[in-house]
Amino acid sequence: MKQILQILSLLSIVLVLDCRLKKPVYHLTQGEAESRFEILEDIHYELDVHLSPKDSFEGKVKIRFFGKKLKDLRLDYYEGKIKSIILNEEDLTNLPYKNGHIQLPANSLMIGNNTLTVLFETPYAKTGNGLHKFTDPDDKEVYLYSQFEAFHANKMFPCFDQPDLKATFRLNTTVPKNWKVISATLPEVQSKGTNPDEISYSFPESAKIATYVFSLHAGPYQVWEDQFESIPLRLFVRKSLAKYVDPKDWFTFTKEGFAFFNSYFGIPYPFLKYDQIIVPEFNFGAMENVAAVTFSERFVSRAPMTRSQRENLSDVVLHEIAHMWFGNLVTMRWWNGLWLNESFATYMASLAQAKNSEFKETWISFFEKMKQWAYEEDSYITNHPVEAKVSDTEEAFTQFDGITYGKGASVLKQLVYFIGEDAFQRGVQNYLRKYSYSNSTLTDFLKELEFASGFPMKKWSKDWLETKGTNQVELTTLCADNQFYWKIVQSAPGLENKLRDHKTILGLYFFDKPNKQLSFQEVPVIYSGRSTNAIFPVKSCPDYSFINAEDHDFAIWKWTEPNKENLEYVLEFDTDPMRKLILWTDYFRQVQLANITFDEFKDTAVRLYPKESDTKNRRWILSRLSGDNGSTYVTSRFWFPEEKRIRDFDALQSFLWEELNKAKPGSDEQRYLFISLIDSTYTTTAKKRLYDFLENKLSIPGLKIDQDLRWSLIVKLSSVEKDRTQIQSIIDREKKVDPSSRGVNSSLAAEGAEPNRSVKEKWIQILLNPKSSKFSSSTLRVVSYSLFPEHQKDIQLSFLDTYFDALDRFNRGEDENYLDAFAKSLAPDFCTDETLLILKKFTGNHPRLPAPVKKTLLKQIDSEKKCIQIKNKHKELINN
Repeated sequence: MKQILQILSLLSIVLVLDCRLKKPVYHLTQGEAESRFEILEDIHYELDVHLSPKDSFEGKVKIRFFGKKLKDLRLDYYEGKIKSIILNEEDLTNLPYKNGHIQLPANSLMIGNNTLTVLFETPYAKTGNGLHKFTDPDDKEVYLYSQFEAFHANKMFPCFDQPDLKATFRLNTTVPKNWKVISATLPEVQSKGTNPDEISYSFPESAKIATYVFSLHAGPYQVWEDQFESIPLRLFVRKSLAKYVDPKDWFTFTKEGFAFFNSYFGIPYPFLKYDQIIVPEFNFGAMENVAAVTFSERFVSRAPMTRSQRENLSDVVLHEIAHMWFGNLVTMRWWNGLWLNESFATYMASLAQAKNSEFKETWISFFEKMKQWAYEEDSYITNHPVEAKVSDTEEAFTQFDGITYGKGASVLKQLVYFIGEDAFQRGVQNYLRKYSYSNSTLTDFLKELEFASGFPMKKWSKDWLETKGTNQVELTTLCADNQFYWKIVQSAPGLENKLRDHKTILGLYFFDKPNKQLSFQEVPVIYSGRSTNAIFPVKSCPDYSFINAEDHDFAIWKWTEPNKENLEYVLEFDTDPMRKLILWTDYFRQVQLANITFDEFKDTAVRLYPKESDTKNRRWILSRLSGDNGSTYVTSRFWFPEEKRIRDFDALQSFLWEELNKAKPGSDEQRYLFISLIDSTYTTTAKKRLYDFLENKLSIPGLKIDQDLRWSLIVKLSSVEKDRTQIQSIIDREKKVDPSSRGVNSSLAAEGAEPNRSVKEKWIQILLNPKSSKFSSSTLRVVSYSLFPEHQKDIQLSFLDTYFDALDRFNRGEDENYLDAFAKSLAPDFCTDETLLILKKFTGNHPRLPAPVKKTLLKQIDSEKKCIQIKNKHKELINN
């Protein structure tokens, strides 16, 4: 505490003095984009690039366009080398090139046809944005892939990089002869290069698409081929990882997607082929490049995939296929319409899974992941409307969040419940037909939905898409003489929130306790304004009722006086996993709202876990009990004195160990329980058990400790082990056994997790200077998230001033993915009033922080407030 106060005193002086402006940045503003849109149209790119394993590549881009106005024209190109610029046969090579763009003078343009030719040399990226280069430590092969969303095409080649300047692309490449090249079209010509070790590919002109969904990927990828009707399908992965890929699943999920979307959208797949490329060091889950979708290698498991992993892969595959229509065929005009891409792809993927896949539990997963992500994101001060205002491309990055994905998709699900599935589908089909190969706005979309459904969309949009915040609802029920009365009181916390119209389902439970059974009745209800109520007859009075039974609504249910005994009866005897997960989540939210303690939740969870039959619900319970980051029972134990903490950890471990030994051998649940055992390891007894697994002194029938699980064991033990003799020997041994990129990253994570200040100092200095580091941004992210686990806050405290100084030195032109990861992974989360004050002072005195950093700090302020509130609820337990 004294150390925190000393740091606070120092920071309060520094922060007042240091509020300097940042360097100019390359980002594109909405105003600049709108101005450029007025200058040119009918754009065609011809791109010639020479790719090799060197540190950079050379290229030529020829851009033909039609000039509409004679105004200075911005050409985007970030941190490359311009060798020559010829515009309409005029040499403009000596034009100033700074801040990531070149201003082409108006007097060099023509009304009508223009031709711009630029010779350039670009360094390969190691950030995952632009054209990224990866060298496989297994076999030293080099792989390239592009990532251009939202404003990164110009990190590969000079272009007019905004979504409403759609263009055609023609690509010519020369590469090493053992490489494959993948882009938006299939190559039509293949020829030998002037160098006998090289080969050239020429690709035909693409459809009219946005720069951010054009792509180029190259390397000695392994490929599998298949077909859906007339659409060629290909799947690529680097050779050393190929043995872990099951192409059957990938192609099955892909074909299911095409079968559903071709029918649902009423427009056949609009491009000529469909490739999926699994790429290393990817910043995201996947990216919807036209006909050449990239996927993170996180979707490749070195152990047999659980059903949940396969369901997730199916979901992401379907999400990206949906983008071929929503985003690629029809594209938002500017980044404020990002939700028109992401919300739709998210909703449509779940709909496709529900209608045409084996994963009928998809809406449960939607509720568990997307819906909860949306509620959480909308609870922060950084929340925004679904249709957000986006001033520039830096701010666009911050919109890839739980509101754009989760809330937008949830709002669409609510809309479908209001207007009906058929009307929604007709509106979507009309919209896609009308705006194919062009750009659209929210107004365009609403017009088509209103025409198809007759539903007044303007008010709905104002309420749900253009106003931020989540409604909270209280439910009051009374029942007598077989007459059931309900009343819903709605509130709109937050300055810009408002009361909305909702359609939901009221769930009624009727108990048969002698037979340990229950029955359930659904009652659809519409509520609006401050208060809504009604009376209807029932056969008998229900024993328990709850709101939003099928999860059509988007609102937080505020419990008033929950009957815990009746709730637990429902959780024990209901057989519907969706309803139970909704109730479990609402129950856990009472912890987050500081209405009950983690200890109360744990007692209920431990008692009911053995009675739970659904694997998904069991996994959810385990994550809230034993997760070692975020807000869980395990992380809350660090508020308590050591004696109680160890006692609680030992009790939890005993429970997990008992359940692990009862679990079906080889089952998904067995794996989840083992991961929970690792996550909650802190005591001497628990550490010894993990060592015994690593040294093959202990085993459980059916449980395979694969290489990735071994690394999970090692990283956890490294984080809790001050005596390095045994664990360091294991790390050194495992590095030799697993020289893969995952092995390398895991060994570095194990090093970063070591409870040693000098090790932390070494890595923080590397993290502070990512451009001069030999490591990729992806590797640095892995290490940063391992540096300060929950039980090492005392060490993290000593680096607080270093963290804030680093945030102050990063400029607004830095790679946003890296800034986001750095700020999040090292953010002070000590759950104290002192930390909260430090965060407030720093953020208040630095108004021009990079957008991702500012958003992270503001969210961390809110998180600290919430944590302090929850912690205070435990004061009596802590002090006893």
